[in-house]
Amino acid sequence: MIFKKKETPAVNEPTETEEENPFIEAANTLVELEQNGELPEGFDLETAVHDRAFAELISEFEPKAAVRIYIAEKRAEEAEDNVKTRMSEQARSRSALPKSQRTDRAVAPTPDYMSMSKEAFAALEKQYRNAAQSGKRVHI
Repeated sequence: MIFKKKETPAVNEPTETEEENPFIEAANTLVELEQNGELPEGFDLETAVHDRAFAELISEFEPKAAVRIYIAEKRAEEAEDNVKTRMSEQARSRSALPKSQRTDRAVAPTPDYMSMSKEAFAALEKQYRNAAQSGKRVHI
């Protein structure tokens, strides 16, 4: 039986865990940024690491830039949602305005009793009395 000496990896060579997970270096940088308090206000590292979009950003950019881009994208999404909500509320409020029941009829002019002649006033009065006697509604 021949025993072979187990080789240890060199300092610069990646270990098995680093080969398995390419995000180890980025994760270490993020943890360091969080411990130093260098992460921007409003950034939740715990939520971000579970988001696929953040993982894509980490693979494309350095961690500090990825964090900034992620926050900017989230704020843009929130702003867009706020605008959509505001616009739908405006549309609802506009549709809730009262609508005219009869849009096809013009408003009847009211007679000017003071400038009427006596004959015209007597004829109008007679017309109102006849309408009232026959049971019609009379608007004065």
